[in-house]
Amino acid sequence: MVAWSGGKDSMVLLHLLRRHGIRVPVIFFRELWQPFKYEFHDRIIREWGLFVHTWHPFATAMQRSGDEFEVQNYYRINKTVLTCPTGITEPVDDLPFVTALDILNRPTQEKLEVPIFDAIWIGHKRCDSDPILGGDAGTRVEARTLPEGPTFLYPLRDWTHDDVWEYIEDYDVPFDEKRYEKVNGKWRERPDKRHNADYVHTSIECVDNRQNAPQFYRCKKLNMDTENMSKYVNWVEPKKLSYMQDSVAT
Repeated sequence: MVAWSGGKDSMVLLHLLRRHGIRVPVIFFRELWQPFKYEFHDRIIREWGLFVHTWHPFATAMQRSGDEFEVQNYYRINKTVLTCPTGITEPVDDLPFVTALDILNRPTQEKLEVPIFDAIWIGHKRCDSDPILGGDAGTRVEARTLPEGPTFLYPLRDWTHDDVWEYIEDYDVPFDEKRYEKVNGKWRERPDKRHNADYVHTSIECVDNRQNAPQFYRCKKLNMDTENMSKYVNWVEPKKLSYMQDSVAT
């Protein structure tokens, strides 16, 4: 299988595999909210005829580093646990938004069962860094073998961001033009995140656990005075997560 988010790296990985005749099922974690962010993904799935596995996490938890918040989602496929965060960005007046509690209370399912598979191709690179965990995306190794699970393969681990964009331009690989832009000759993600599917426009007052966060606030969704619920939700310490870290490498 190949992990695919529709971002620039996973598009290059998917294109590389297909160039070499490797056509395998795709793992794609689609969020429930703001479906307009998936216009590009839906087009690629349709035009490339992708066989896509997408399912709900079995658990969720909040995580924070400084002023950066995420919801960490835990997915089980057969006996393997994968984690994928939902990035949180500020609501925008003309776009729909949800609350952090909405994301935490999303539908869940125990696992996805598929025929036995032995590998997952992943587009992480050494130059990548998670907004909360930091790290090098777990790519100090070429492959990571999990107990009773598949091998994780990182064929792009030595690539730079410029390498990715050079490949996209050389091979005319489609990319989400509403998410990326070229400024002064350099490609970047558009800072407003309006069409960035890695983020959901979310109000976080309901779970804000920063030291000076108010206990009571005006909820943008309910338009009512309500209470900060951060002490009642599950929190995970980033240092305990294996995602984007190398301490569990085998």
